[in-house]
Amino acid sequence: MTTAPAWADTLPLARGAYVQNGIACREAPNVALRDYNGQGIGSSKAGQCQARVLAHIGRRYTLRQRCVEYGGRAPVMGRAERLKLRVDARDAFTDLSDGTRYRLCPALRL
Repeated sequence: MTTAPAWADTLPLARGAYVQNGIACREAPNVALRDYNGQGIGSSKAGQCQARVLAHIGRRYTLRQRCVEYGGRAPVMGRAERLKLRVDARDAFTDLSDGTRYRLCPALRL
């Protein structure tokens, strides 16, 4: 028997705005922001993400997600992408594709 991939809400991360380490929350440029809404991890270029957990080993997760992409004449549903991340704490994660670390900034609203 095979099981379907779990939804991203199974990630042990707090929901909210995340900022790249080393950058002040209130001064963060859009490129340094990520948003975890319990369904996927968005950015300034893409939101309303729907993700599934494909693999989970220890604190490492591989997700496949689709997001609405912004920046054109109208928002469009983007192609599926894979994310690999490590959950460092309930309020921090690392993007394993480039090693960028993010931390929760509770005062920010995206």
